[in-house]
Amino acid sequence: MMKVAVVNLKGGSGKTVSSFHLATAFAARGRTLLADCDEQGSSLSWASAVEEDGGEVGFSVMGLPVKDVNRRIRDFEADYEYVVMDTPPGDYMVARSALMAADVAVLVVPPTPIDLDRVMPTLELIADVEDMTGLTYYVLLTRVRRISREGQDTRGAMAEMELPLLEAEIPLLGRYSDSFGQPIRDLGEYERVARELLGEREEVVR
Repeated sequence: MMKVAVVNLKGGSGKTVSSFHLATAFAARGRTLLADCDEQGSSLSWASAVEEDGGEVGFSVMGLPVKDVNRRIRDFEADYEYVVMDTPPGDYMVARSALMAADVAVLVVPPTPIDLDRVMPTLELIADVEDMTGLTYYVLLTRVRRISREGQDTRGAMAEMELPLLEAEIPLLGRYSDSFGQPIRDLGEYERVARELLGEREEVVR
């Protein structure tokens, strides 16, 4: 079983898009739950929109915007092989509780100056939980502009900080930003993210 918390205390980093895509990737491998820990309920709204349009998301979605996520999730986590937690911006206690429940944290960060400037509180929160639970964490760059040096420069800066940066990154493409409310039929780079998190080998096409 794997429990993944998708985090960043700053809003607008791509947490919900990442959570929904990762849950879709995991659901292809086993029974999966997406826990929406944000009181705004974006993941729940996404799933509802898909189902109202006659589609299926392929995994369970539950609202869990509470400060004791780590306790509540124990009641049903055994029913799933994978649990993804979409955490809120700005709510330190809920984010911390989700991290306490997780085996792995994915810190999603767009490579912009303001996002990099405001990432430290989340890193400090992760470090606090890491010391207590042995949490493993990775940094995932999102909304990377391929024609810009932002992503490359950010990778260099994070390497100097010795942060565990995933090789896969999510480009700034409409296929991701416009996917809200739609079933995910093409995971794009999120399939590579899932493979990295699970330690799976990349498929070689000849």
